[in-house]
Amino acid sequence: APGGLPWGIAVLAAGLALEMYASRSGPAPGLALPGGSAGSPAGVLGGWVLTALGLILVGPGLTHQCGRLLQAARPGALRLLAGRVLQEEARRIGRPLGVVCAVASGAYAMATLHSGARPGIGPLTALGALLVIGCALLTLATAAVEARNARAETMTALLRLGAPATLLRSAALLRAGILLAVFGPLTWTVAELATMPLVP
Repeated sequence: APGGLPWGIAVLAAGLALEMYASRSGPAPGLALPGGSAGSPAGVLGGWVLTALGLILVGPGLTHQCGRLLQAARPGALRLLAGRVLQEEARRIGRPLGVVCAVASGAYAMATLHSGARPGIGPLTALGALLVIGCALLTLATAAVEARNARAETMTALLRLGAPATLLRSAALLRAGILLAVFGPLTWTVAELATMPLVP
């Protein structure tokens, strides 16, 4: 099992704590960032970096735990297959999934900050954000394709043994569903907590 889950949780908690502390410690030197985010406290931005790093470190371990969760309480063939595949692919797809969560969290925070009276983001900032989001999604898609190619022989062997194709498709949908159910709320929670220090 990937061993980065405790470290990822610790870094994630440290990042959120640093943001809260920096936002409540009074006036502090600010950093001028593109997109109308001038004057953001350096401690808050440092906390954002730690939070993103924590999400990336958490990814593989959390993916492995999702596989274990699927196999809990007398699993059938569907849950057993989906869980074993998630455990085997935890290192391969977990980190890109963490990157996507970090980028989504940052995008949510940016959208929240610019939804009020602050000036809107410029075209170059929007282009940069789209580029970062696109690269993160492309990395995750590439990892998913590599994982699918790595288990192609196993899937072919299962089909030869008589496993129905619907079972394999259902297992893939189940894996995607549990990852979305776990990483979606995590990303939203981290984004909300990371945005709180900067929302007046």
